[in-house]
Amino acid sequence: MEWNKIGRWILLLGSLVLGALAGWGGFVIFEVKVPAAMQTAMLSAEARLYYLVSGVVFGLLIFGWVKMCVWIAAKSVVARTKRELTAQP
Repeated sequence: MEWNKIGRWILLLGSLVLGALAGWGGFVIFEVKVPAAMQTAMLSAEARLYYLVSGVVFGLLIFGWVKMCVWIAAKSVVARTKRELTAQP
């Protein structure tokens, strides 16, 4: 397996874990801020699912942003290298 593919998988996994942790943090804040009298089992289960799914989507967004930044950085480095090579006498 190529190192680029391994790096992409690690980046995806790390982004999803980061997103899931953000969703879990949001759920913890939800449970602390919503009074116990207002919470039902259904509301708690829906909120847990909502925060988990939104966290995973956030992780995918992080993955996309990082991939885009890496792509832009690689393009600018290639362009700069080409300029430097063609500018030398």
